[in-house]
Amino acid sequence: MKPQIYELGDNALTIEFGNEISESVHEEVMKRFYQFQSFPLPGTLDLIPAYASLTIVFNLGVVASRFQGLAGMKTLIENKLAEAFTAVIPEGRLHEIPCVYEGPDLTSVASACGLSEQEIIRIHSEKEYTVYFLGFLPGFAYMGTTDARITVSRKVTPTEIKAGDIGLAGNQTGIYPSASPGGWQIIGRTTDIPHFRAGDRVRFIPVTV
Repeated sequence: MKPQIYELGDNALTIEFGNEISESVHEEVMKRFYQFQSFPLPGTLDLIPAYASLTIVFNLGVVASRFQGLAGMKTLIENKLAEAFTAVIPEGRLHEIPCVYEGPDLTSVASACGLSEQEIIRIHSEKEYTVYFLGFLPGFAYMGTTDARITVSRKVTPTEIKAGDIGLAGNQTGIYPSASPGGWQIIGRTTDIPHFRAGDRVRFIPVTV
């Protein structure tokens, strides 16, 4: 689909590249992230990639004085999106995360998916995941996409979750960086919580204690 550009407040614009969680769409997001990082627009303060969008935050003074508001910035973005960008996109760092698969929801997840607990562990740990973006909690990395066989819904009622808990929600997986109420289905835990960046890659390594 053609990228759509929306105003986000009075000093930010969001470029939407699709409406689904997919690796191909996120690759386009990251390509444009590096394009706008390599050749920043005037007054750029921050670039925030997400599943299918890229938000550009601008200095309000620059936007108002030089471009008569966000309409001028939108035109610059449209022109830049029309440019060919062929730079090599750096591969994200690979994090191998040791995981003890003894989460409180492992049994119920296995039952909901019609699989054994060992199958859940095998399927979850055999895939390499992409960090789509950070949010919800500081340092919380949304990773995907999981195998369709272990797609599960969030909990109806959030529960208390510990730092290092590893969960599933929809076709995503993630690690809670700190204790928090949460609705993800917890299948394991780790003591290794890296500082992730969008575009990083993650593999979970089963371990026993």
